[in-house]
Amino acid sequence: CRSRPMPRSFSVLLVEDDDPLRSVLLDVLSRRGWRVHPAARGDEACELAREVELDFSILDLHLPGMSGVEVFRRISQEIGTLPTILMSGEASPEETRAALDLGMFRFLRKPIDLEALSTSLDELIRLHFGGSTSLPIRLQDLYRRRFLSGGPPRDAR
Repeated sequence: CRSRPMPRSFSVLLVEDDDPLRSVLLDVLSRRGWRVHPAARGDEACELAREVELDFSILDLHLPGMSGVEVFRRISQEIGTLPTILMSGEASPEETRAALDLGMFRFLRKPIDLEALSTSLDELIRLHFGGSTSLPIRLQDLYRRRFLSGGPPRDAR
């Protein structure tokens, strides 16, 4: 029996003001064994970044009080630049370009496609940490189970 190397447990800042989406993403990322630090607002995210050691972040662009771009800038100034995936359903092409020009790793359009998220996470981890991961659960299925069926998701494997 061959043993497989233990995957690294990453510490992820997840900033999303949509409660159901944040909950689903938290669940998906946590199932990978990652420590996820969720926030609904930019000021919460900046405070978390000062309090916990983070490996990378997933940010919504449009947040109450402070944009995801501003969160990225503040964290970069205060603790250093984190590899970041930015998400939005309403970003203009100019906003998308500006975010990527600032050094964000990837932009994903909402509604989030889990395959695109999985690919982005694999590439981010491979590039920045020399490893890989995969997300075996379809985000849409997890969302439906949790919020449309009224119950918690069952193991989706």
